[in-house]
Amino acid sequence: MPIDTRASVHRSNRWRLVVPAAALFALLGAAQAQSRWVFVNGQRMTDAQVQELARIQCRAIPDGNYWLNTGSGAWGYMGNPTVQGMLGDACRGGGAGGGVNQDGTRGPFATMRRAEEVASQFRAQGLRAVAFHNGDGYYVRVSR
Repeated sequence: MPIDTRASVHRSNRWRLVVPAAALFALLGAAQAQSRWVFVNGQRMTDAQVQELARIQCRAIPDGNYWLNTGSGAWGYMGNPTVQGMLGDACRGGGAGGGVNQDGTRGPFATMRRAEEVASQFRAQGLRAVAFHNGDGYYVRVSR
């Protein structure tokens, strides 16, 4: 009787291999399931990352391909170098200059660098301006 050199697996043992492999693929697929098609700087964002961006921006983030300067907070559409806005612009209520909050501060801004830029604009007008972080975001307090 010739010896069969092919790797053979008995029928009952096949299921022992298939079931764990299928479970592994199901777990991997569930862990990486994404409902959104948002790309930032060439990387597809997870749903949690998109939610965090929406929280910082104070508005929903549409599916799309974006670039983001993480130093300044400037963002735009991939392939178009034109700055479309600053991360956090929608939070300010007052538009590009920043809205005034109930406590007299302006913000929140996406980065301390952006808050410092806004503070510098007020200083150039002869006002006192201090950029600060209060644990919730970056703000600017302006006084005479």
